[in-house]
Amino acid sequence: MRTSKLYYREDGWGWTMERAEAEAIADWMRRYSEAEAVDTYDVTRISSGGAPLQGFHQWANGKPLVDAFHVSRPLVGGALYVLFIDWHRNDNYYLVLYAGDKSTTHAEIQKLVYDEGGQPSHLRWTYNPLKRDGGNAVRKAYFKQQWGELMMTIPVLGALGEEEIGCFFDAIFDVVDRRLRADRAPELLDEFDNM
Repeated sequence: MRTSKLYYREDGWGWTMERAEAEAIADWMRRYSEAEAVDTYDVTRISSGGAPLQGFHQWANGKPLVDAFHVSRPLVGGALYVLFIDWHRNDNYYLVLYAGDKSTTHAEIQKLVYDEGGQPSHLRWTYNPLKRDGGNAVRKAYFKQQWGELMMTIPVLGALGEEEIGCFFDAIFDVVDRRLRADRAPELLDEFDNM
């Protein structure tokens, strides 16, 4: 029986991600990491058997875990940690994107949208800065001005074929790249004003 929460958004019905769904996406990443012909992305599994992480980061240590990976882009640079984790210990699983140095999270994604046929289509993430410096309205305005809306989608296995996982990796790096750019918007505005 499904225990996750149902919600509706303009792009369709969705659910908070359950363990089995997190396992399916994590298994897709694991298969890619074990394949001989790994090209654009270097993916390394960093967990074993779903045991909770220890010594990773205080926000993730000890929480129920499906799997965890280090993903890097050797050709263009940049790295992330990708965790499939019960982030709030309430049986709702998240895809959490950590900085390559493990210092902080870049995105915590739990919304899974299905297509009309009932197959997983994509994960949904919405930019919602919570910094305490008074600049969040500027950040949101910048994000929306640059990319049209605050919501981004990440295609998953179901919408993508087994061999199209590069599109999934492209999308998670795009989420992080956009978030980091928008987070700097108040600084960019200050620099522009001081010219």
